[in-house]
Amino acid sequence: MVGSTKKTPFRKPNTRRESKVERQGAQSRYGLVSTVAQLIDLLAQFEGPADAAISRFFKDHPELGGRDRPMVAEAVYCWLRYRYRINHLAQSGEGPSVVRQAKLALLWSGAPEQIWSAGKQADNEWLSRVINISADDLGVEARTCLPEWFYTKLAEQFGQARAETFSQAVLSAAPLDLRVNTVKASTTDLLAALTNMGIQVNPIEGLPEGLRAVGKPIVGKTEVFQEGYFEVQDAGSQWVSRLVAPRRGDLVIDFCAGAGGKTLAIGAQMKNTGRIVALDTSEKRLVKFKPRAARSGLSNFYTMVINDEADPRLNKYFGKADRVVTDVPCSGMGTLRRNPDLKFRQSLQSLSELTAKQKSIIEHAAKLVKPDGRLVYITCSVLRDENEDIVNAFLESNPEFRLRRWTEVLNPGERPVKANTTDDMLRLWPEDGESDGFFAAVLQRSKA
Repeated sequence: MVGSTKKTPFRKPNTRRESKVERQGAQSRYGLVSTVAQLIDLLAQFEGPADAAISRFFKDHPELGGRDRPMVAEAVYCWLRYRYRINHLAQSGEGPSVVRQAKLALLWSGAPEQIWSAGKQADNEWLSRVINISADDLGVEARTCLPEWFYTKLAEQFGQARAETFSQAVLSAAPLDLRVNTVKASTTDLLAALTNMGIQVNPIEGLPEGLRAVGKPIVGKTEVFQEGYFEVQDAGSQWVSRLVAPRRGDLVIDFCAGAGGKTLAIGAQMKNTGRIVALDTSEKRLVKFKPRAARSGLSNFYTMVINDEADPRLNKYFGKADRVVTDVPCSGMGTLRRNPDLKFRQSLQSLSELTAKQKSIIEHAAKLVKPDGRLVYITCSVLRDENEDIVNAFLESNPEFRLRRWTEVLNPGERPVKANTTDDMLRLWPEDGESDGFFAAVLQRSKA
């Protein structure tokens, strides 16, 4: 079986007998284990995005100090990434399973030993035993920490080696990437400004406006962010935005704009000229876009809440748009480094529902493209079901569109270094180290 032979990177617990004073201290520290267990129990219901649930939990528990919250959050995200393996290991031992899960998550996330080793001697002996179990001896889900249905699809579509490297890559946290708002600043100037603040960033090769932070500095409260000199945006999201390649004066329709990250990137490319119509079925998402747009200094956009992709109010744009962007609703499985809970909220059934929606969106969005205009289809998924299969089916039923190779759109110095330049469609993998998992295809409509 292909897979890493490395053992789970736990530190070995201290199994020596503790003194009475140490046991009393451990009891007071055990409150953190209990807190993590409580939050794990809440998140295990998977009723919504994990980040929102964690934020609400912290708001409801003001007694948690500034030192404890990062430790709790790290442990919980560790549990989300390694949940299948942690749950498997926690089947043995004594006491409530969720407490054993919490101790494993704290241990694995790097919490100090005095935190996760709090409790009975038997607990530490159990930890010492289970951390020496090789991942290679476990089942598919516990070994790869991916749902079996998803891992099976990856292996079938791209081979087992790719499935394995992907499974390991998404167990790590994603880097913090920034996009320079060229309407207000240059990459050189922003890099210098952040450096002067003690925030270390490096240029992202092949991405003129991209910077990658070293570590996870708090950039949202900086003056340069508040003034709109940059946005936080994954490198992959920046590259697929560049594939839109709008010209000054173009009419661009962002069909699934969401909170507007790509809309802002496209607006900056257009130098605040032309017009962007940002559409979404969620008014809440578009509301979040407005303060971002205000910071950016962009004014070449208009937002519109639509009922669905067939909303009759879109008829006025039929055949008029120079560029139509469809960043369609998808499984999001390319973003598991940032959103590890997605793998528990998706299934074969939800995938089937998503692909049906994707087919409908691309068909309706295509009606808005003018002759010689372009339709850009985007997902943050790595599955062919949501990517090549959707595009190929669309091209077969819409002969007036042709596929343009992504390398024809992005200049050599503006491309992801590790992307396959022989592919017609752009595919980015998190294990290549450049971005989250993204897919994009550029579809050109004939002139007549």
